[in-house]
Order: sequence, then C-alpha cells, then structure tokens
Amino acid sequence: MQEKIDEIQNKYREWCLLLPELEADIDRWKRAVKLIRDMERFYSEDYCRFDEAIEKGAVVNLKTQGEYSIMSEDTLWDAYGDFQRLAWQRLRLAADALDPENV
Repeated sequence: MQEKIDEIQNKYREWCLLLPELEADIDRWKRAVKLIRDMERFYSEDYCRFDEAIEKGAVVNLKTQGEYSIMSEDTLWDAYGDFQRLAWQRLRLAADALDPENV
C-alpha cells in the first residue's frame, strides 16, 4: 500500500511541476494562433499585390535573419501546414485525454 501511495505522490509532485509549463503552453499557443492568422490575412489580402509589384521591379529588401522570406509562397504555405498539423495533434490529444474509454 505504501509503495502505491508513494508512486502516486511522486506522480502528483511531477504534475505540480508540470502544471505551470502547461499553462504557459496555452499562452504560447494563443500567440501562435495570432501569428498564423496575421500571416493568413497577409497572404489573402496583400501577397499577390506585393508579389506582382516585386515582379514589376518594386525595390524591397527581402533579406531575412536566416529564415525563408515570406515572399516565397511556400514559406507561408508550409507555416500554415505546420500549424494545422500541430492543431490537429493537440485536438486529438485533448479528445483522447477527455475520453473516459481511454483511461
């Protein structure tokens, strides 16, 4: 009996340490959603117009800090694909965690 109590007490202790990180993850996820929505809005409202202007000779600085340029269409597409993959993974994990049949 003591062994089981100690085991679950240790799991609770680990949970207590993990909880602030999980709560911070929610804030980071909300930030990620805002970032991806802003990029989606840019793509749907401005991207084609900007791309066309660049093709016609508009001078813009597309130098980055090492990441791909957002004026590369694949960059935004890949970012959104990564976001969708993570969102579905989180949704599935949450559904599995709440499903009483998965206990």
